[in-house]
Amino acid sequence: MTTPVSIVQCHTYDEEEVLKALRRSIDLIGGMEAFVKKGDRVLLKPNLLYGKKPEKAVTTHPSIIKGVIQLIQEAGGIPSLGDSPGMGSSIGVAEKAGIKRVAEEMGCPMIEFNRPVFPPERKGRIFKSIEIDQAIFEADVIINLPKWKTHGQMLLTLGVKNLFGCVPGPRKAMWHLKAGEDHTRFAQMLVDIYLIVQPSLTILDGIVGMEGNGPNSGDPIPLGLLLASPDPVSMDQVVCDLLGISRTALLTNRMALEQGLGRDGIEVKGERVEDMRVRHFRLPSVTRVDWYVPGFFKKALKNALNGKPVIDEKICKLCYQCVEICPPEALNRNEKGLELDYGKCIRCFCCQEICPEGAITIQPGWATK
Repeated sequence: MTTPVSIVQCHTYDEEEVLKALRRSIDLIGGMEAFVKKGDRVLLKPNLLYGKKPEKAVTTHPSIIKGVIQLIQEAGGIPSLGDSPGMGSSIGVAEKAGIKRVAEEMGCPMIEFNRPVFPPERKGRIFKSIEIDQAIFEADVIINLPKWKTHGQMLLTLGVKNLFGCVPGPRKAMWHLKAGEDHTRFAQMLVDIYLIVQPSLTILDGIVGMEGNGPNSGDPIPLGLLLASPDPVSMDQVVCDLLGISRTALLTNRMALEQGLGRDGIEVKGERVEDMRVRHFRLPSVTRVDWYVPGFFKKALKNALNGKPVIDEKICKLCYQCVEICPPEALNRNEKGLELDYGKCIRCFCCQEICPEGAITIQPGWATK
């Protein structure tokens, strides 16, 4: 059986236009009543990475949140909203991003993801007992609301990657360490989280996306698209098609496809992929080579072959948020400001992801140049 993925055009965040586009995108795949029944407790999982204004394209836009809440309420569902940001509280991030105001206006309570529990069923392929917030298991329906953005480690952060926010904040660093330097292992962990959470519906905010140095400090780019699907793996594959890149260039797709997920076929509804291709989109500088070579060779070649985070001291304002978030504690303060120990660095790029000034970028390994 094929999986539907709808593509709908929307070139503005005007609330009426967004609601119209959301309604059409969901109607194309069965309508909200196919996902939400009367009395269902529906948890919205947006992208609340960092507290920036909506026009920065860091978070799911508040117009998307408002429209989805309205459609849930029309279907008789009881919505709530939760996430675990990279830094700070979800409510604090939502306030800066304009989402808290919308949630309050629509009578939608916000939940802090701070109750880590192990899943009742061991559904993952490798990471079977990863800690997920209890709110996920208390909801009847999960609606996943990612933002179309680049990502220094995973290339893109879309439907599957957005579910990493279901892991409560402090636990994220621990799971980054468990994945280690192997980016495919981290991608498998994201797929395992998807298997545990299994959102009923995923809606991608691609009206304005982010290119370049994402997911926090890239450049907004008008894309004019909304995508919706019951399966984020299928939706992520369609995004790759729209960008004109291999579906397996996105590591989460590769890991999912290797275990038979997302292989049943995709039926695109609404706009045609060939008519909506994104012609100019700057992907991040993701360069990584993982060869099966002896350990001492691999260690020697790590910096030469693989990208690494680099700090621009002229831009850095020494907020030290990168120091606080670094899983292996490779970043430290010194008398000059910051010191990065590349021997400890696991190339998770959490520092680049969280930097509010865009002072950290990914530099390709010298040998790959």
